[in-house]
Amino acid sequence: MSKNTVRKKITGRQLMPGIFISLAISFLLFLYAPIDLYCANTAEFWFDFSTLLITALGMFAACFAVLAVLYLIAMLIHPYVYRIALAGGLTLFICTYIQGNFMIDKLPPLDGTTIKWENYTILRTEDLILWSVALLIVVLMYVFLKKDLFSRTVMYLSGGLTLMLLITAVSVVFTSGALQERARYQLGGDNEFVMSDEQNFIILVLDTVDSRTFAELLETHPEYAAEFQDFTYFENTVGAYSCTERAVPYILSGEWYENDEPFEDYMRRMYRESPLFRTLQERGYRMEFYDEELYLDDEIAQMFSNVYRVDYELSSYVRFAKPLLKLVGFRYAPFELKKKCIFKMAAIDELVKVENAQEKYSFSQQDHIFKSQLDQRGISEQDTQAKFQFIHLNGAHVPFIYDENMNIIDEEEGTYEQTMLAVLSGAGNYVEKLRGSGAYDNTVLIIMADHGYNGSLDESGEEAWMRQCPLLLIKGMGETHDTMQISQAPISFEDLQEAYTRLLDGKQSTAAFDWKEGDVRERRFLKYSFLDEDHMQEYVQTGYAFDRNTMKATGREYNR
Repeated sequence: MSKNTVRKKITGRQLMPGIFISLAISFLLFLYAPIDLYCANTAEFWFDFSTLLITALGMFAACFAVLAVLYLIAMLIHPYVYRIALAGGLTLFICTYIQGNFMIDKLPPLDGTTIKWENYTILRTEDLILWSVALLIVVLMYVFLKKDLFSRTVMYLSGGLTLMLLITAVSVVFTSGALQERARYQLGGDNEFVMSDEQNFIILVLDTVDSRTFAELLETHPEYAAEFQDFTYFENTVGAYSCTERAVPYILSGEWYENDEPFEDYMRRMYRESPLFRTLQERGYRMEFYDEELYLDDEIAQMFSNVYRVDYELSSYVRFAKPLLKLVGFRYAPFELKKKCIFKMAAIDELVKVENAQEKYSFSQQDHIFKSQLDQRGISEQDTQAKFQFIHLNGAHVPFIYDENMNIIDEEEGTYEQTMLAVLSGAGNYVEKLRGSGAYDNTVLIIMADHGYNGSLDESGEEAWMRQCPLLLIKGMGETHDTMQISQAPISFEDLQEAYTRLLDGKQSTAAFDWKEGDVRERRFLKYSFLDEDHMQEYVQTGYAFDRNTMKATGREYNR
């Protein structure tokens, strides 16, 4: 046997630790991480597991090839360089694994809020400690272990951890329901601005519009009293939940969800048993549904005339890789790199390619798109069948991307108040278009929010998730005023189902509720954070809706 042959065999054996650590790093970042994130948040993503897997496998293969070549180069330069590279790879693998799985509880939420990184310096400190300790341990291993033993240790550690991650990933995939077929639906918008000449019942939900802020804006912008002159503003209203996912189904059904069953089971029952939907169906209303976030299935879709099953395709796997990398990086990268990994769902949503769409227009929750289509198409009065529309817009939800005229601006320059002005202007524009269509007098129009807004986190974190004061404006059929009415009656979202029936019967907004100004009552409210939906705390508002001091915790919690 020649010396060259022996040399090649020795080189191949020496390269194995580099192959293992390359495999481990690539698997952790580009297979395990995206799979784990996907399986934990399947309801948040429109794409199927197969789409994710194809993209992840491509990134995994590219990363593995690059790292393997780098280790080969390091070995060819000098064995010492190669072992130093092994030590660096092991440190990277261990720290990245710990960061992405055990140091995520203090991460800022990716809800569109502009992140003030100066409030999260504890993450930088924890990172420095982690990397320092891990590097020290690896250096000690490098110094005290024999050359071959150190290389084998790197190989065994990285291989063992990768096998553990593989078993975990496979288990999570099969137990999370990620492999189930995902049904997708188009919310057709062809008749979004077409009203009935008989009767219309419209609920327009403006996300996160706070009643307190609206009351403040009325003082500086009296034009709103004119724009909504035929409405009653129920200023003293307490909502039901602090976040959208639970609040909107309650608006439609009046049934509390208390974490006592799978949420999808509750949603299916909500559609079937909603007093509002049942009444509308009994009275022959054609129902249209405009909400991109609520749960749908084939049976539920048949309830609404504008909901159709479609297929979603990814327009570009290459473009999809970038937001996927950011999503992984935000969780697994060191602190300073996390700042470069701010993830926005819009970057993935814009890659949707809808197949077999059945309508020319498709609904969008973006307020500026809704306004643009309204301005272009106007409101017409054609349908003879009574019509119900539920329309949910992003409203004043973060990110704050509008100036007061609904021009898109840099979110870092936007404010909640600016966004509120834009959204209220858009709602006023909708009312004006409706008034000019001829369908105004035969229309019940409820302009409301799903929950309020409390601004940024206070020191305890309590302020951000109470959000108990949603906007509520109501105009009944044929209702007119000289100016907008303001009611201080203690209203709760618990009263909405009865109010819907009265409004359908032709009652005016002032007769929608039995409660009158000066009445005293306790109003239930369930507080939770979208970061922890399985933990809800019960409060009762014993005073005025705006008053945080009279929001009293009952001590009851609903956990799952």
